[in-house]
Amino acid sequence: MKVSAVIFDLDGTITRPYLDFDLIRAEIGEVEGPILEAMKQMSAAGRQRALEILHRHELGAAENSQLNPGVREVFFWLRERQCFIGLITRNQRDSVERVCARHQIRFDGVVTREDGPVKPDSFGVIKFCREMGVPPEQTVVVGDYLFDLISGRRAGAKSVLLATQQNYQDFRHEADYVISSLEQLPEIISQIENGRGKI
Repeated sequence: MKVSAVIFDLDGTITRPYLDFDLIRAEIGEVEGPILEAMKQMSAAGRQRALEILHRHELGAAENSQLNPGVREVFFWLRERQCFIGLITRNQRDSVERVCARHQIRFDGVVTREDGPVKPDSFGVIKFCREMGVPPEQTVVVGDYLFDLISGRRAGAKSVLLATQQNYQDFRHEADYVISSLEQLPEIISQIENGRGKI
């Protein structure tokens, strides 16, 4: 099977982890668990305030972001193979644009929280695949968190866990493959194309 597209997560995957979610939750107040889901339970005024806090943190973090090792090399390798490169994030689009401008990187398609249901929903993967004209079955989703893996599986794509979080063992069961650095991704894609199974 040919891999025709690779979709990446942003924070913690393309970049080193740059959002302090505990700090954001503390500033918003009375938030436990995933922030976007918690905001659905807020009043309109509370939700707007929380969005402004989240947006400020996202933009500040994007301005100071650092690429993870291997991003440029992997992108070059994928471009050489004429493989589509996508990004799906729960962040806002303008923070993505700041990361791309800061590091001079380009994606063929970007799906953010303004576009529709966020991960772990499969919406983003399906949307990107449709726009690129690529079946989800020929797509690989790469991320460092549970929601990335679930969104890929629900869409019918292969999932690759970038095992950089301390608690990655808690959700590695959702991954088809596990890597410790992006430099290992070309080898994983070769394994997928050669029909080698889950590792």
